[in-house]
Amino acid sequence: MKSTMDDVLFLSISEVAALYRSKEISPVEVVKLVLRRMEEWEPRLNAFISVLGEQVLDAAQKAERAFLQHDNVPILTGIPYSAKDLFYTEHVKTTCGSRIYGDFIPTYTATAVEKLEASGAILFGKTNMLEFAYGAVHPDYGQCNNPWDTTRTAGGSSSGSAAAVAAGIGYGSIGTDTGGSIRIPASYCGVVGLKPTYGLVSAFGVFPLSWSLDHAGPITRSVQDAAVFLDAMAGYDPRDQFSDPKLSKPASYAAGLDRELAGTRIGILPKALLDHGTEEVKSVFNQALQCLSEAGCEIVEVDMPGLSSAEENLMKIMLPEASYVHRKWLDREKDYAVATYLQLQQGISQTAFDYLDGLEAMHAFKREVHHVFDRVDAIVTPTVAFPAPEEDPAMGDDSHNEVFFTAPFNLSGHPAISINGGFTEEGLPIGLQFVGKYFGEADILSIAHAYERKNPLTRRPVLS
Repeated sequence: MKSTMDDVLFLSISEVAALYRSKEISPVEVVKLVLRRMEEWEPRLNAFISVLGEQVLDAAQKAERAFLQHDNVPILTGIPYSAKDLFYTEHVKTTCGSRIYGDFIPTYTATAVEKLEASGAILFGKTNMLEFAYGAVHPDYGQCNNPWDTTRTAGGSSSGSAAAVAAGIGYGSIGTDTGGSIRIPASYCGVVGLKPTYGLVSAFGVFPLSWSLDHAGPITRSVQDAAVFLDAMAGYDPRDQFSDPKLSKPASYAAGLDRELAGTRIGILPKALLDHGTEEVKSVFNQALQCLSEAGCEIVEVDMPGLSSAEENLMKIMLPEASYVHRKWLDREKDYAVATYLQLQQGISQTAFDYLDGLEAMHAFKREVHHVFDRVDAIVTPTVAFPAPEEDPAMGDDSHNEVFFTAPFNLSGHPAISINGGFTEEGLPIGLQFVGKYFGEADILSIAHAYERKNPLTRRPVLS
């Protein structure tokens, strides 16, 4: 019976919803399975900062009644998920992975969480993260470990979200991505991480790192599940000043996933840029290109001259914006992780000229990437140049530049999704990233879904 119950934890959202409708299993039973799974894995993972109490079972009972009383309920009804601990949750502690916010209890809830709740999903826990999403572990919370090898990091800054999903603790999680913080941990943990177009998902009620670069999105085990989450999360929000009232989105991302890859034009970067990867990453990437080509895709080399300086320009924006956000706590040095505080000091010392130079470069690079999509339907890259290291690399570490392939698309704002591309000989996941045109989530989701169906992930991490 145990293996059957474990299998339930790795089903897709649509499969769990079907079991709910047929009364083969109940939301209460599934929530209890998820919480039991968390108890088993958490001592090794350190993926959670807080777990919600009786309200989780209350929500599960409410979902159970919905299935008993109605034939047509939203697909996310009764589906347990977690949230990175910088999404505000009314009456529930939101620490941002820092001592600064160690006892902070918001008086309102983030729009993304509200939308998921309205869709019937059940928030059961708040996940561990790098301090304020800024690239450093705070010693009060500790590193979140990778379920494929718990001596290695899960990545950041949405660490606990990716680790939990990979380990079967919930059917999805929501995170944030300012330079790769959804996609990098998704790559390290072998799951799906979607950074939507800038402004498609509301950032209202999400503690900001850099308002010009922050994106919120889902982490799931499949592209289909990511589309289900995006259906619930996407849309204009008047409370978010960067949300676009003219944004376009389909009626359903999940309903539009089926497509054939034949005839799809896939852009790749020049070889000199792809050489940033380790040999195993390059091997997995080349196998992916071969698979895409055999499926009938046209592989087109594209040039983005601004990509090589994208991280530098991103830092010109992020450093001062982050320091401005933290201006009222800068006299509390000892309450920050050492590396976080050093980065805040760097932001203070940056000139207005450099900041404006970064913003100008951002707009120029955005136009540059826009033009690339005149020639291709999507761009494919490795997600990260290497598999999960033992610790998160320091921000700006040129020898371990984990944001080389991810940060450019925070700067440009284009949607990007990381899916599992394969494994190293040691069994560590390697991510594959698809990038699309503005508000082109439907395209990259369907392309990634088609690729995923040809290369299904059948492995699961094992608690040793």
